[in-house]
Amino acid sequence: MENIINLLVSNKALLAVAVFISILIILSAARKLVRAAIVLLAILIIYAAYLIYSGQKVPRTGTEAIRHVTVKIDELKKSEVKIIKKAGD
Repeated sequence: MENIINLLVSNKALLAVAVFISILIILSAARKLVRAAIVLLAILIIYAAYLIYSGQKVPRTGTEAIRHVTVKIDELKKSEVKIIKKAGD
């Protein structure tokens, strides 16, 4: 590792190439994060539109949103248990 650092410090061209490659890697990761954030935002907007369309209350704070999602997940679990019990009969 020390040999690589000494090589980069002593050779300015290699250092410039290493910096350029590092910047490309960082930009690539940032683009992927931005894409993921945009997809998540789109999903949240569609979910809020669904809640408004169905006449349900739209959560205003993060705590309300987490509580709302937790309640919905619990309802889905209960309905799945009922379906599984009916299928077993």
